[in-house]
Amino acid sequence: MSPTQKKRFTVIGLVLIGMSIATFFALQAMQSSIEYFRTPTQVATDGVSPERIYRVAGLVRKGSVNRLADGVTQRFNITDCQNDISVQYTGILPDLFREGQAIVTVGKFDAEPTLIASQVLAKHDENYVPNEAADAVMLAQANKCDDADGPVKY
Repeated sequence: MSPTQKKRFTVIGLVLIGMSIATFFALQAMQSSIEYFRTPTQVATDGVSPERIYRVAGLVRKGSVNRLADGVTQRFNITDCQNDISVQYTGILPDLFREGQAIVTVGKFDAEPTLIASQVLAKHDENYVPNEAADAVMLAQANKCDDADGPVKY
C-alpha cells in the first residue's frame, strides 16, 4: 500500500468515526425530547417512567372534573372505557373541553401515578387527531362506553 493510499484510508476512517460520534450524540439528544403516546390501558399494563413526557389520549370521564381550592387547578379522569388515568392540570382548559370529550394530555406522571399535565388538547377536528387516539375513541364507542359524548367520526 502506498503512502497516498494510507493517508486516504486514514482520512476516510477519521471521517467515519466523526460521523458515528455525531450521529450518536444526535440520537441521544432526540431521545430526551420524545413524547410517548399512550392510552390509559397501555399506561396500566406498561407502567410509567416519571422522568419521561407522555401523551395520553382518551375521553374525559363523566362526573370526574373537579376544581381545586386555588381556582385554577383541575383534576379529572380520562378513560378508554377499560382503564382510567387521573390528570391534574393547572391553567385554563380549552374551550372545547367537557365531560365525554376526546382529549390528549401531555405531561409527566408523579408517584401516585397522576399525570401532571402541562398541556390539554381538546379535539376540534378529526384531521388533527392521532390515529391511536381515534382508535381509542372508536373502541370506546364500540364497547358502548357511557363516557363517549355522541358519535365521533374519524
